[in-house]
Amino acid sequence: MALDQFVAERIQTLRKDFHLTQEQLAEAAGLDVSSIAKIERGERSNIKVNTLEKIVDAFGLSMSTFFQQHVHDKDENASNDLSFEKFQKTLLRLSPEKRKEYLKLFEAIVNVESMQY
Repeated sequence: MALDQFVAERIQTLRKDFHLTQEQLAEAAGLDVSSIAKIERGERSNIKVNTLEKIVDAFGLSMSTFFQQHVHDKDENASNDLSFEKFQKTLLRLSPEKRKEYLKLFEAIVNVESMQY
């Protein structure tokens, strides 16, 4: 598979996995909707690295995760890996104090959820 085709399919797959519209992804990445559409259709070859970085950042992923073939597979573990990495990257944007607060809140939510089952 050519790199351009892989990137196009990968972006579309991730966007759908994250339940995002092209408009939502474009807004999160700071790009035009038409750019996202052209990239996904493979009409925009030789995508610039900074454009790809914006899209990958919008998913909350690293470039290495984006290019990992096993994450491209449609299995539950790959989906969980993506969710965990996005959660982790989101937490890392917070101050250490806020991280502790949110961790306590998250633990409380998990405890309540586990009591319901």
